Amino acid sequence: MQTFLPHPGFATSARLLDDRRLGKQRVETFQILRALVWPSYGWKNHPAVAMWRGFVPALVSYGTAVCAEWTARGHQDSLARQLAEFTGGRVAGWAELRERGLLPPWLGRQAVHLSHRSALLRKDPGYYRPLFGEELPDDLPYVWPKPSFPRWPLRRGHHEALSLADALRLLGHEEARPAQRTALDAVLRGEDAAYQGPPGSGAATAALLAGVCTPGGTLWVSPGEPLDEEAAEAGADGPGRRSAAATPGRRGGRPPAAAPPSLARPPDAAAREAMAAEAGAEAEFRFVRPAGASPAAGRSGWSGLGLVVLDGVEEPPELPPAGRRPPVLRIHGAAPPSSREPDGTTSVGEAP
Repeated sequence: MQTFLPHPGFATSARLLDDRRLGKQRVETFQILRALVWPSYGWKNHPAVAMWRGFVPALVSYGTAVCAEWTARGHQDSLARQLAEFTGGRVAGWAELRERGLLPPWLGRQAVHLSHRSALLRKDPGYYRPLFGEELPDDLPYVWPKPSFPRWPLRRGHHEALSLADALRLLGHEEARPAQRTALDAVLRGEDAAYQGPPGSGAATAALLAGVCTPGGTLWVSPGEPLDEEAAEAGADGPGRRSAAATPGRRGGRPPAAAPPSLARPPDAAAREAMAAEAGAEAEFRFVRPAGASPAAGRSGWSGLGLVVLDGVEEPPELPPAGRRPPVLRIHGAAPPSSREPDGTTSVGEAP
């Protein structure tokens, strides 16, 4: 199970895929959406599912781009409409998702996209070597992005602050670490805080706890270059489309016929209720790059946010000064002892 993204752009990724992979991506996207949203569906902890937790609109957009490319190559499709049911029938475009902070933070990371190119090259070197060049190795392992959320759905369903006990239950934890409590207490006092520690030290959990324990939304600023729409969809009429058009059915005879997935298990009442909740939910966490922090703050601006998380990044220039913005929680680096910085920031850390 996998969503192949050899490129940050959804449409461009679809156009780069060979027919066999392209047709399968429609089905696998559908499977991942069911695993994310349906309460009693399997594969919930598969890394291909976990990487999309919290980003159902983006996954629907990817799947819809795949279906559009599939039909552009002359095949029949019955899945695009079913994918759109997970977002209430409306499919957001890539640019809109970026502006609203609804793209996953791993999108655009070269290690992820290169690993997908290498995997595709292993599967069909004759097709992909001319597209990806002679220098790309064919033995890179898959890079599975770390999930942004420990489970899905993970949302309050409102903008009110949760108690720590309710927040822990929502995240699936029994108790908070001492450093997580210290950081949360500082944020609840309206102060900035810093949580430093290596992977596994609970920094991301501290940020999620703080996000649901403060009223309003959370703006999560992740490292990386700005996701540019023009760059993300570069090559829309490039080699993938021409190769597919020039060699239809190259595996022998006619192109593969459309093969809609079996609906042997249609959604039950619980699944339909979960799909409706997903479609009607407003994002409580929005993920942006440092250069895009301000637009994704939402229509209500900074006043609609309860927390800003700086995930290993410097303070963006768009961030207003303290007193005119919500508290900032910085998560990064090696763990220091608990301390109070000269600027009033509470700095805490914990070992894995």
